[in-house]
Amino acid sequence: MKKNDGSMIEIRQAQQGDIPELRRVSIETQVDTFAVHNTPEVMEAFLRESYSIEKFEEEFKENDAIYYIAWDGSRLAGFVRLRVTDEVNHLLDKQALELQRLYVTRDFRGKKVGANLMQYSIDYARERNFAWLWLGVWEGNIKAQEFYKKWGFQKFSEHIFWMGPDPQNDWLLKLKL
Repeated sequence: MKKNDGSMIEIRQAQQGDIPELRRVSIETQVDTFAVHNTPEVMEAFLRESYSIEKFEEEFKENDAIYYIAWDGSRLAGFVRLRVTDEVNHLLDKQALELQRLYVTRDFRGKKVGANLMQYSIDYARERNFAWLWLGVWEGNIKAQEFYKKWGFQKFSEHIFWMGPDPQNDWLLKLKL
């Protein structure tokens, strides 16, 4: 992806050595997006449970899961995590790929990094013959919902997402590939 200043955004598969940066961006994104809607205790519990170094190391060992990162020179601009899970098989089918996370750093929001990561995810899913790309988005995250709607995602269900000890409602969105 070429930017206005002539520099390039490179998308590549994440490596284990990228975990500290992936963790930093995950925490930054969660705090920026959700801290205003949650108590400090809920945020702290969620970040501790979901974004520890150990949790990321476990995720790198997961079968059928992969991270792709967008780099601008030496800076991480954003990332996406894709995985195969059976969570929605009863609603879609076994040919569904979850877009579990798509995060963009503060400095790169509004600069098409998210769009490029989304297109990369769609291409990845199509190349591997998935029928569906699906994701969960918090019912109150209107900005993200609008982004996904522009890509053609449609709501097909809901589930509970645990933000630390707090159950929150996520909309499940799907895209036919």
